[in-house]
Amino acid sequence: MAKLKLATTAFLLSLGLTASPYLLCAAPEHGYGYQAYPAPYESLRGLVDRTQSDLTAAMQLEHRGGDQHKRYNDAQGHLSSFDRHLVKGHFDKGELGKAIDSIKAILDKNVLQASSRDALMRDLEELRSVRERD
Repeated sequence: MAKLKLATTAFLLSLGLTASPYLLCAAPEHGYGYQAYPAPYESLRGLVDRTQSDLTAAMQLEHRGGDQHKRYNDAQGHLSSFDRHLVKGHFDKGELGKAIDSIKAILDKNVLQASSRDALMRDLEELRSVRERD
């Protein structure tokens, strides 16, 4: 019985090693469900993603709801819409402007921890820089 288990294990291992290069060649370049950004806007994905993460982290540190949470949701929505346009190859300066204004409103009106304020200020400056370039 032990010899049969050993032989089966060896066979399956060798089959996996033999078949894996063929399976890797057939895999999509970016994985299932991922759509690459058009080349001119590829670097913006990291900035949008980081900004959304910073907004989420800042919101989780806040204990107040109401208008403060609405401002976070507005900023997230505008960033998401901007990102959706980027995927289609369109740089929507108006939507980026709305996202920038929403983040500015958070910085001006919400109660923030110093680390959250610093992160969002950095994001805001980088988003403004992107808007000025394009």
